[in-house]
Amino acid sequence: MLDDKFAYLTLSLLYMLAWLVVFVKNPWKRGMIRVGAVGGIMGVIAEVWYFQDYWRPPTIFGVGIVGIEDYIIGFALFGVGGYIHSSFTRKEIDFDRQTKAKNRDFFFLWLIGCASLTLFSIILKVHSGYVTFLTFIALSSYIWIQRPDLIYLSLVSGLATLFITLLIYYINFQLLFPHFWETYGMLDKPVLGWKILGIPLSEILWHSSWAILCSMFRGYRNGVYYKTGS
Repeated sequence: MLDDKFAYLTLSLLYMLAWLVVFVKNPWKRGMIRVGAVGGIMGVIAEVWYFQDYWRPPTIFGVGIVGIEDYIIGFALFGVGGYIHSSFTRKEIDFDRQTKAKNRDFFFLWLIGCASLTLFSIILKVHSGYVTFLTFIALSSYIWIQRPDLIYLSLVSGLATLFITLLIYYINFQLLFPHFWETYGMLDKPVLGWKILGIPLSEILWHSSWAILCSMFRGYRNGVYYKTGS
């Protein structure tokens, strides 16, 4: 039996395997690496919200301490969520429809997301599991209204990531560390603590809604359109 301090590291490395599969098939490899580098930083920052009421996972440095695992999983989740559609939809860029980049709008969306998590989870003490899911869906809906052409791509990404998450979580939290969530999770809330195949529903909602949102970043921010029927 592996020591609990390796549970989060194992999870992160399993997601890196998924990242590698997407990376091999993805035609935009340089962009995927850049996005992952930013995602790693966000993975570290995110624990500001999640350590208080979501979980306090063991790392190789100790329990509830930010570790290299946070960077690894952030790197992987940004890459998988943002580019998994390239492996499943095979859509090509329609250069005839490309519009002006929305870097400022995208930055404001990022600020709104961070502000939402800070206001509702830290200040108003709403559980971050609820806040995160609703924030991701709200931001996704905003992008859908402006770019309905990205709806299909985002839903495919969400479903594909859901499948990957179920597989990874079953291996890590059913076979290797079956007591993890009871020991290190703080999900004793309605809906959040429900389980599917032993996996907390909150985690399923988190990863699928994140992929739905993240998969649209490139198209929305860069004004990229994809060819229909490809």
